[in-house]
Amino acid sequence: MEEFTSGKIVGIQGKGKEYQGNMQLDIQKIRLANEGDPVSIEEFVESAPMSPQEMMDELNGYIDAFENEDMKKIVRAAVSEKGDKLMYFPAAKTVHHAVRSGLLYHTLSMVRLGRAIQKFYPFINLDLLTSGIILHDIGKVNELSSSELGVVDDYTPEGKLLGHIAIELGTLHRLGYENNIDPEVMMLLEHMILSHHMEPEYGSPVRPMFPEAELLHHIDMIDARMNTMGKIQEQLEPGQFSDKNFFLDGIRLYKNKLGEKKE
Repeated sequence: MEEFTSGKIVGIQGKGKEYQGNMQLDIQKIRLANEGDPVSIEEFVESAPMSPQEMMDELNGYIDAFENEDMKKIVRAAVSEKGDKLMYFPAAKTVHHAVRSGLLYHTLSMVRLGRAIQKFYPFINLDLLTSGIILHDIGKVNELSSSELGVVDDYTPEGKLLGHIAIELGTLHRLGYENNIDPEVMMLLEHMILSHHMEPEYGSPVRPMFPEAELLHHIDMIDARMNTMGKIQEQLEPGQFSDKNFFLDGIRLYKNKLGEKKE
């Protein structure tokens, strides 16, 4: 029985039968799923809409395209160090992207948004913006305690005492030293991590002081809020309001009737 632990997929053979007015499953055989079974964990737990490997491959493609070698080196080192956990970690315990592989999906969505927005503002350094996006939440793999199902049961002691911004800053310092990264690059990336929550009451000791840092904050907010609104919209009928949502500043979200078919 020690083989059948939480988070494992099992195959069973049995019969359904009624007992005291309720249906129950009488299991006759049980085994762990193997590579030949046509199932995946994403079929059993709420997950990002893309496969983790597909998302990681796309993200690595953006990193490989960096022109700045120092940014390429430190971002690649950070992603490589957290790689296994990035494949299944959620972005939060209960709020936005709180699903299996949600952190990777949030990061990739932000990178795509950043690349689209940068086309309108050619003075934005795309390598710097993309680096800040990839690094801004990577400390969450140390802040949260998550199973491989992407379910967070609590914050880690490090997460409770330090928070992901401080954790990320420590990781960046260490990787910068180990990889002999240009001090100017380090200072810019550190500022982006420190300022991406914008306000002191949300954990940022400084506000964004250059364009890429400002964009990072707003792209983060766009993706987080749209993901939250999308989840709420799925639960509403047209013309209906949601309950107040604290993450959305206490608003009651409305679902419009524009998609309804006219009789």
